[in-house]
Amino acid sequence: MKSDKLTFGILGGDKRNYYLAKALKNDGYEVKLCGFEKLSNMSCEVASALDSDVLVLPIIPFEKGKEVKSPYAEKTVDLSGYEDKLKGKKVFTGKREKFLSEFSGMEKETLSYSDREEFSVKNAVPTAEGAIEKAINSSDFTINGSKSLVCGYGRIGKVLSEMLRGMGSEVTVSARKSSDLAWIKLNSFQGVKTGYFSELEKFDLIFNTVPAMIFDEEKLKRIKSGALIIDLASSPGGVDFEKAKELGIKTIHALSLPGKVAPKSAGEIIESTILSILKEDDG
Repeated sequence: MKSDKLTFGILGGDKRNYYLAKALKNDGYEVKLCGFEKLSNMSCEVASALDSDVLVLPIIPFEKGKEVKSPYAEKTVDLSGYEDKLKGKKVFTGKREKFLSEFSGMEKETLSYSDREEFSVKNAVPTAEGAIEKAINSSDFTINGSKSLVCGYGRIGKVLSEMLRGMGSEVTVSARKSSDLAWIKLNSFQGVKTGYFSELEKFDLIFNTVPAMIFDEEKLKRIKSGALIIDLASSPGGVDFEKAKELGIKTIHALSLPGKVAPKSAGEIIESTILSILKEDDG
């Protein structure tokens, strides 16, 4: 079946999936929304949503067992007992292995949109904007005129460093790879190898994107009073939060920022990624 004739069942999730449903509907697709009674009077029962050609679950599909994460549902969205209705459907989620741990044998039908490069690149923008929003709301100084360290030069690090510079911050970027350090220099940033920080005490803002322990006790002791650390890395992050608290250093572990600060844009990113995958399957 061609992707432009498909029907979509959106089961649970946060506001990203709500806006995903709206984006699909605006693009002419038939959409059944399940688990959003607190946001929409269009929410339907699980069985009805499962009658769709394509099913979309949250990035992390389940809270426990086969119960779909549904913060805006008035009753549990539980897929227990629906194994037969799921067979033959295309199922999209962010964590494919988590879905398959509950529904084994559906490897062929289950797809992860969060593994796609286009998804990660596009999500770097709301993540960077969200990090800057956290910095503005949690500090007593302006970004303009501040000194910032961005730890890691991946997708988020690239976008974030440019945004900070555009706002007038003096930006230093760290990376491990020589190739990344070369790009950092080429893009006219001050560069330093990650972990080898000789001037930590000069930074007002530190943003970490590296999912490994970077800011341990030794480094935290060198950070100046009044500085703010925002850790964007997935749990457990790259900061010793307990030690930072003991030392009186303000830290924020800012996870899942796209869904929190820009759910509409994040939902549209999910839509474009899923449609790209389906069009590729059409050949």
